[in-house]
Amino acid sequence: MTTYNDDEQREAPGWLMPVVVVFLLMLAAIVAVVLTIRPAAVEQSMPATPETAVSAGSVESPGVVHGSVDPAGPAVQVISHTEARAYFDAGQSIFIDVRSGSAYGEGHIPGALTITSRELEERLSTLPEGAVIIAYGDAARPDSGQRGAQIFMEQGFPQVIALEGGFQAWRDAGHPVEFE
Repeated sequence: MTTYNDDEQREAPGWLMPVVVVFLLMLAAIVAVVLTIRPAAVEQSMPATPETAVSAGSVESPGVVHGSVDPAGPAVQVISHTEARAYFDAGQSIFIDVRSGSAYGEGHIPGALTITSRELEERLSTLPEGAVIIAYGDAARPDSGQRGAQIFMEQGFPQVIALEGGFQAWRDAGHPVEFE
């Protein structure tokens, strides 16, 4: 047996440091997994109410993928590009482009507002009585126009419809297009 004086330092065995490092890494991984999984489990166990959705920073129901139709949301009327063109020609509607700002800049329905526009709220507040909001997205996310329409309906706008096929259907049918 080896004895040490108070002045002598004991050396740790060579295997101790790697064991401590591995233990700390495993502990950090377990903590990361617990912190990642726990909020999802808590959210799933909570009843879905408008208050919990708003307090969580989202107006979408649980399980709604960004841009997809909320099955618990209001029913949305979907119209063809031909019907949308009739509204366009009559000047009785405002088109809302729910695509990204860069997609909007690459081409949109003339006079359409982008959802990211700073003037959106002001322009919506000046809509004439009976005006119709037509929301549209793109072919890559076919439900995005319908989800945009649902959001406007949830905000209290009574006459909101969605353009089937989005901007691509409008453009491919040869209707006017504007670029920024």
